[in-house]
Formats: sequence, structure tokens, C-alpha cells
Amino acid sequence: MMMPVADNTPAFLTMAMAGAILPQLIIAFGIALALLLVAWRRSQRTIALFTGVVIVMALLANISLLVTPAIQVTQLLKVDGYSTFAFSLILISALVALPMSHKFLSAQIEVHDEYYLLLLLMVLGAGVLVTSDHYASLFLGFELLSISLVGLVGYQRESQYSVESGFKYLILSASASSFMLLGIAFIYSVSGDMSFSAVISKTIYNQPDLGVFFQLGLLLFVSGVAFKLSVAPFHFWTPDVYQGSPTPVTMLLATISKIAMFVVLLKCFAAQQYLLLENVQQFLLIFAITSMLLGNVMALKQQNLKRLFAYSSIAHMGYLLIVLIVTSEQNLAFTWQSVLFYLAAYTVANLSVFIVIELLQQQLTTQQADITLSDIKGLFWRAPSYALLMILAILSLAGIPLTMGFIGKFYILSQATIAHAWWLIAALIVGSGIGLAYYLPLIFKLFSAESSPDQNVKISVKNIVEKVLVYSLVGVSLVFGIFPEVINQLINT
Repeated sequence: MMMPVADNTPAFLTMAMAGAILPQLIIAFGIALALLLVAWRRSQRTIALFTGVVIVMALLANISLLVTPAIQVTQLLKVDGYSTFAFSLILISALVALPMSHKFLSAQIEVHDEYYLLLLLMVLGAGVLVTSDHYASLFLGFELLSISLVGLVGYQRESQYSVESGFKYLILSASASSFMLLGIAFIYSVSGDMSFSAVISKTIYNQPDLGVFFQLGLLLFVSGVAFKLSVAPFHFWTPDVYQGSPTPVTMLLATISKIAMFVVLLKCFAAQQYLLLENVQQFLLIFAITSMLLGNVMALKQQNLKRLFAYSSIAHMGYLLIVLIVTSEQNLAFTWQSVLFYLAAYTVANLSVFIVIELLQQQLTTQQADITLSDIKGLFWRAPSYALLMILAILSLAGIPLTMGFIGKFYILSQATIAHAWWLIAALIVGSGIGLAYYLPLIFKLFSAESSPDQNVKISVKNIVEKVLVYSLVGVSLVFGIFPEVINQLINT
């Protein structure tokens, strides 16, 4: 059994360490102040503004860390440029979802200040995950993220699917936690250390008596993460959860949860060199190919937009797994660049899609009704800005040139080609081809002249916050799709 390695990290928190985790500290301090604010005055507008200020302060502090060198914060956390960039995506996603959540909650009589507390707790859990350098901090961040999302998923009590979706997500999270915790226990029993930075002896992979037990732990750990990433065959109930959750929460599920879990998975695998194990590569290969094909095929017949993009997310997580499978020590920097760029493209596209869905829900006569394909017919003629935003998002998800999604898929194909992963390349091409069969008809429906009498009313963007969000995302999609080197330089820096 490998003995724990010596650690020179200071046992106490220095000023440099505190500065490195300042964004997470701001969120944690904001949660404590939010509790005091709720006890002093219950006002939905006040708590929403306060939550926005906390997230903006954390985002500004996080951006200032992009150019600072990596720093080890005790044994539990490691803050580097990659984790800082990922946390920026998380904070931006939360900031975009905040006004959508306020608009959604304002239509109700009750003061839902606990919603904003759960939102901040979820962001804190995601922040702990992306900076984790230890299995203990990984599990703490995972639980904080999961428990917060359980409350948010089932928050809309009067909804038809609220209890069902909340209960299903609770079971999914509990299953993921159980698999992950047992896997970590198995790994620790062999390695003797739970830190990602611990040097794992390569001889451990060649010992048959320890190797099987170690591989079983890895399989359980990856299975737990796969539940949260909605990777096939662990994707069951994901479409139900997407459909039953309030749309702002679905937006958070599709962005923050996926970013945090994939980044910490890559950090763990890169530090521990787990891909030296051939069996682990085979497991991931099966997960990736199954997700790419099954996710796209199942999306073909969906009429509900939330369910359609739920299956789309399953396929996109399969695309990202390709990068994890073909990575090596030599191309690790390019791997991080590919993953973070793809996550940025995926985040912008999903934020755009679910903003349009939420705004349509608010302006249609039946606010709580699901948005189906028939609801977006002729949207370009009724709300050109909404339609333009959704078109850019769909083109990016489909991987059409001059979009961020195309550049992201190009990076994945480049890495897979260098590694001669022909099966993965074939699955990606076939899956992307199937994806066009449901992405392109969505665009055609936006330009369709046929619509019901209730849908002939012109929709206008009156709220200044909604205008800023819609036009900002349109600008981001266009600029970064045409000039992707801006994000690449930021990641490389």
C-alpha cells in the first residue's frame, strides 16, 4: 500500500490563501448576511438585489484572480487559472438566472426569500467543487450543490410535476452520493491518501491484487459523477427533472451543475493519472458513445422544449467525455483549453435557450404551461430578438461554423484525431448528424408563418433587464463565435 506523501502546505490559512478563495468567502459571508436580512425584513425585491450584489462582488473578485499564479489552499483546495475560469462561468450563469428567477417569483403572493438562499448555497457548492484538490472537499461541495438543487427543483409546489421532479432528483442525488462515497473509500483503502496532488505510484496499476479493488473504486466514483452529468446509462429521469423544474432552475441544472462536476472530474483524473488504467478508458468509452447516440436519438421525437434540450445535454456531455478519454500528460494544457472553451460555448447556448423559454412562459396566457414546439412557430415575426437569440444558441449546439459550438467540437475532433480515437470520432460525427435532424427543424419553426390565433400577438421586450440579457447574449454569441481566440487567450493566460 502506498504511504501518504509529505505535505509542505501550511496548516493555517495565510492571507495569500484567503485572497485565493475570496470569491467563495464572499458567497459564504453573503449567505450569512442574507439570513440576517430575512430575519430583519422579508422583501423579495430586497433579497433579490442583495443576492445580485453578492454575486457581482464575487465575480469581480474572481476575475481579478485570473492572472494570479496557482496556489494551494491547505490540502483541500487548489486555486488555479482553470478553476477560476470555471467559477467565472458559474457566477455568470447564476447572475443571468437571478432576474429570471425574480420575475418568476414576483408572480406569486408569498415572499420566497429562501429561494435566493438556496441559489447562493448552490453557487458556493459549485465553487468548492471547481477548486477541490481533495476527495473530502469534493464530497462536501457535491453535497452542498445537490441538497440546494433538490430544494430548488421541487420549489414550485403548485406545479403539476413539482413533487415528482423533486423526488426523482432527490433519488438521483442520493444514488450519486452513495456510489461516489463508496468509490472514494475503495480508492483510499488502496492509495492511502485522498488528496488529488498526492503522487500515485504507477506500480499500483500493475498489482493485480490491488488493481482490481482500485479499479472498482474508480468505477463507482465515475458512476457517481455520471449521475450528476446525466451521462448514459445514468441519464434516467433527467428529462423529467428538466421538465418539472421551474425554468430558471432548469437553467441552473443545465449550466452550473454540469460545469462544476466536469471540471472537478478532469482535475481529479489529470492529477491522479487514472487514465493509465485501460479499464477506466473502456468504461468512459462506453459512456461517451452511448451518450452521444442515445441522447440525440431520444431528442428526435420530443415535443416539449425542456425535454428536448435535456436529451441534448446528455449528448453534449458525451462529446466532452471524448476529451477526457484521449488526454495525456503531453497535451494536458490543450485538454483544459478544449474543455473550458466547450463549457463556455455550452453555457452561453443553454442560458440563451432557457431565457427564451422562460420569457415565453411569462408572456403566454398560461404561464405555467410547458413550452412545446408549436409555441415557437412564427416566433421570428412576433419577437425577433427572442428568435435571433434562440437561433444563435441552436446553431452553436449543432456545431455550425462561425459559432462557439463549432470551435468547441473542432477542438474535440483535433484531440481525438491526434489520439487516433476513430470510434469516438465516428460516434461524434454520427451523433452530430442526428442532432441536425432536430436542431434545424427548430429554426424552421421560428420562421414558420403558421401559428394559432393566440400566438399572433406580437411580443415585445419591455423590461430593461430582459433587454440587457437578451441583447448581451446575442452579442456574446456573435463575437466569441467569430473571434474565439479572445476566450482562448484568456484560458491560456
